[in-house]
Amino acid sequence: MSLAKMSALVLVAATTTMMTAQETGIQVRAVRVLANDPESLAVFYEKAFGMSEIRRPVNSPTVKEIVVNSGSTVELAKKATGAPIVILTRPKDAPSGAIASLILQVPDMNRAIEFVTRNGGTLFRAPKASSSGNGNTFAFVKDPDGNQIELLMSPK
Repeated sequence: MSLAKMSALVLVAATTTMMTAQETGIQVRAVRVLANDPESLAVFYEKAFGMSEIRRPVNSPTVKEIVVNSGSTVELAKKATGAPIVILTRPKDAPSGAIASLILQVPDMNRAIEFVTRNGGTLFRAPKASSSGNGNTFAFVKDPDGNQIELLMSPK
């Protein structure tokens, strides 16, 4: 099975599970992002999105796992109630994500895109109003390792 087909199946299963899981109080615990250089990517998320490193469950010469969360200081990030981002060393045969595995709510779309591009990321799809009529705006960016990130801005 191709990676794209497998990703699509996982997305469908996750969406179905998420709809059911809401009734049980289950919430997203973390989002995993693969990286060729986890330390550099952690710095990108810190600078582009104001996150801080809160722990390193794995820190060997060949595999690193760095956990970051929202908060301009380690203390604030450790208290954050949102799901953290787990940055893990990308296995040699794993390509960059074909779909956005990370969705971030942002208060200012243009400013978020500015910080992304200023810190080594790229704009992948320009901001666009949601076709659902809910007033949301979304855009897609890529981090320096090619992982897609969906930026979502709700109306004020």
